[in-house]
Amino acid sequence: MDVYGYTHPDFRSLREMVRWCAPKGAGGAAIAVYHRGELVAEVSAGTRDRKGTPFEPDTLSLCMSTGKGVMATLLHVLVDRGMIELEAPVAKYWPEFAQNGKGSITVRQAASHRAGLYSIGRIIESSEEMFDWDHMVQVIENMSPVHTPDTAFGYHAWTGGWVVGEVLRRAAGESFPALIKRYLADPLGLDGLYIGLPESELPRVAEFLIPKIPRKILQGRPRGVRARVRKTASMTVRISSAIGHAVDAMIPPDLGSVLGDPRWLTSVIPSGNGVFNARSLARLYGALSLGGTIDDVRLMSPATLAEATTDQNPAIGRVIPFPLRFKVGYMRPISLGLRVPCGKSQLDLGVPSPNAFGHFGFGGSGAWADPERQLGVALVTNSFAGRIPGDLRTVAVATAAARAVDRRDR
Repeated sequence: MDVYGYTHPDFRSLREMVRWCAPKGAGGAAIAVYHRGELVAEVSAGTRDRKGTPFEPDTLSLCMSTGKGVMATLLHVLVDRGMIELEAPVAKYWPEFAQNGKGSITVRQAASHRAGLYSIGRIIESSEEMFDWDHMVQVIENMSPVHTPDTAFGYHAWTGGWVVGEVLRRAAGESFPALIKRYLADPLGLDGLYIGLPESELPRVAEFLIPKIPRKILQGRPRGVRARVRKTASMTVRISSAIGHAVDAMIPPDLGSVLGDPRWLTSVIPSGNGVFNARSLARLYGALSLGGTIDDVRLMSPATLAEATTDQNPAIGRVIPFPLRFKVGYMRPISLGLRVPCGKSQLDLGVPSPNAFGHFGFGGSGAWADPERQLGVALVTNSFAGRIPGDLRTVAVATAAARAVDRRDR
């Protein structure tokens, strides 16, 4: 498989890594890395569509929840400028939000997934409703928390985008896409950072490739899934409850039927339709890895960034039973680093970058900053063909990038 793009000699291992991340059939991937403010890798492999068009280093790709990290960065930029206060109630900026027991929810709680508003499956009948920002804002206004706010952690897979996004829009007085452009893309000179893609940019976007089986699963109705689970033995009652939380939060009705719709790219769904190229994401996180400033462009102060990246939640939440170590809008990436003997070989265990932060998206994309290594990394892909067991591509890229830096420093 051909590899396109540039790598500094110290990061040549990422050429093989991007080849590993691209599936053998249709589909591609791109990796970009900034180290100490320098672009040291921008490589791609595979195809951007079923016709075999090469997936190039600057190809745009739908990155789903990876956009949550971009939204979190925008939030903290506005916090740093004094336009938003994390401890203020959401209703300070959005009075209509206070309905149905939501008046005390703060911006911090909403951004940290502690508002109890994660149940998308209970508030819409069709995923097409998510294309209409004003409609979703009204739906959120009428929504009631699943539990008392700030008493539990539940990943707001979809709803959090409109909650935080409407706060940003009202506080700054501009549309969400305009805010991304004004405060992030333009200052950093980024040509591939969109949430709400302009129609003129559609030709730059890789085809979104979903295998048949996941698409069928995505088209299932949440109630049917929960009902089938509850028919099992009595021991599964608690398990079915957990699955119910996860399905309600993460699988809107008939999601699979709209993922290929162009409106999915051009609408504004901050929690799930970020369209990026790897270089733009890596440069954004490269700035964050340096305390918030790169090439004399200051996004935020080190103090604001430190507050933004402080853990806010217990390891295990109601929706995702996995220790994601959520901060104020970011999660911690996973990489392998502790080498232990196993027979005649060695295994890599552990997390060598405990202070790293970023966000990952359904389908294999992800972007993060590692302040200890002054490292910004991004992976974008258009294929759900991950590596068994599960999709471990972001884990592999995080590990490879960290090792490259460690070798360079030695």
